[in-house]
Amino acid sequence: MKQKLLNNKLTLKNDDNLMLVFILILVTILVSIIKPSFLSLGTLESMAYQLPEIGLLTLAMMVTMIAGGINLSVIASANLSGIIMALIMTNFIPKGAENTIIVILAMIAGITISIVIGFFNGVIISTFKIPAILVTLGTQMLVNGICLVITKGSIISGFPRFFKNIGNGKLLGIPTPIILFIIGLIVLAIILRRTSLGAGIYLYGSNNIATIFSGVNDKALIIKTYTLSGFFVGLAAIILTSRFNSAATGYAETFLMQAILAAVLGGTNPNGGGGKISGIILSLIIIQVVASGLNILKVSSYLTTALYGIILLVAVYKRSKRIIR
Repeated sequence: MKQKLLNNKLTLKNDDNLMLVFILILVTILVSIIKPSFLSLGTLESMAYQLPEIGLLTLAMMVTMIAGGINLSVIASANLSGIIMALIMTNFIPKGAENTIIVILAMIAGITISIVIGFFNGVIISTFKIPAILVTLGTQMLVNGICLVITKGSIISGFPRFFKNIGNGKLLGIPTPIILFIIGLIVLAIILRRTSLGAGIYLYGSNNIATIFSGVNDKALIIKTYTLSGFFVGLAAIILTSRFNSAATGYAETFLMQAILAAVLGGTNPNGGGGKISGIILSLIIIQVVASGLNILKVSSYLTTALYGIILLVAVYKRSKRIIR
């Protein structure tokens, strides 16, 4: 019986991936018909620079959703990390100068900030048993307030060339951001599929009561999950800040909905317990193709946001009809 359920589960996952591949092909063909120049090296290269930042935020969102939670503070955390990195670089590196050591220390500080925020979320959620959506929403507001106090609403810009190349340069002919994203994918895939933490995340998301009775320390598991989410937010912050060549409060706010959309569309169960890396990759490519196509067609950004909302509602509805336990 268990083997039959497992086979059914694998079949549904494969069907989901096939559906995503079909959607990707269909969307690409439609956009290419309307705008033949869409399938060009320039468009693909542009997508390679834009996809990683949303991709890493999606990984941060995905890992918490698999555990049955959510992290609405990812954008605010990324902005605060970017602001801290920007302050370190602009205060300790003279304008126009280069100092690789300071840049590396700034990036470490940025990642640390996001990890600490993730840890804070995990502690509050696990200790007080408050729903993750409320805790992370509160954290989002708190962190946004801190960002405003630090920056006073201003933009911090003017970074060393070494840092700017991270979000805009290439390594061995490959855009640096896509390399960082691939590394993030590999790290999360190993954690989810090859470690006890990954098994615990899936188990807790599927049935948290059974997880507790099986002897798993649920408090430690939740803290580790949100700390891991914070790590991916920190990586995204590096790419975002580098690509924009500036840091401020309120950057990339639309990325929050895109990260949730990519996670759900890619097969992550909004109720917890399910999610796979392959689906995330396909969903991110689909979203990027749609975004690039709409941008080429000069569709209003407001209409694009509305379209994302519609797609998210449809994706959530479809997933809710096919909950796999």
